[in-house]
Amino acid sequence: MAMMELTADRRQYTGKEINRKRRAEGKIPGVIYGKGLETRSIEFQRTPLEKFLDTARRGTVVVKMTVQDGAEGKETFAVLKETQTHPLTGRVTHVDFYEVALGRKFRVEVPLRIKGKAVGIEMGGVLDVVTRSLEVECTPDAVPEFLELDVASLGIGDSLHLADVRFPEGVVPTETDLRMTLAAVHTPKAEAVPVVVEELVAEGAEGASVAEPGAKEEKPEKEAKKPEKEPKKKE
Repeated sequence: MAMMELTADRRQYTGKEINRKRRAEGKIPGVIYGKGLETRSIEFQRTPLEKFLDTARRGTVVVKMTVQDGAEGKETFAVLKETQTHPLTGRVTHVDFYEVALGRKFRVEVPLRIKGKAVGIEMGGVLDVVTRSLEVECTPDAVPEFLELDVASLGIGDSLHLADVRFPEGVVPTETDLRMTLAAVHTPKAEAVPVVVEELVAEGAEGASVAEPGAKEEKPEKEAKKPEKEPKKKE
């Protein structure tokens, strides 16, 4: 893998307002940090940084970085860890780099690139890629740009696992379960057919407690009044 080069300047300022002004001048702020190392605020010229990022988006890239601190320049090696972009323009606004030492192993996430077209797709199957990257351990000079996974031979019901990946010499996956599934071809799920359920109304069901619509309650007949007794005539 070819190693790219970048130059950064040590940044002595902080704050959103001054960062905004520096971006308007074509400078992009960032940080570089590492295990047991000091976190340093740095900044880049926009054009060379965007050129580097265009390559880095296609795979993992180790960069040889010279950090200028006044008249003094310190050379270091690093990998890109994170980029922040403007929500409207999509242009990069901040970058994070992780510093590494040549000859010393470290862990890095490497993208998984799918190769070929699974034969199971021609038979109506669906390719399911379970993971898009793998974490590996290696020295900075051995970091692969990407790892390849050839799915061309997969039929319906077939799958590829971690054991099927060819790792370059000196590159070891941090996952120890070689049976971990990376990609598989499945039968497409059948679409659910809506079922119409007819409501059956039982007529004349015994023990019904709800009156039929429109049924009128029968009012109890009033008791007929008894005729009043005639008053007795005085003799």
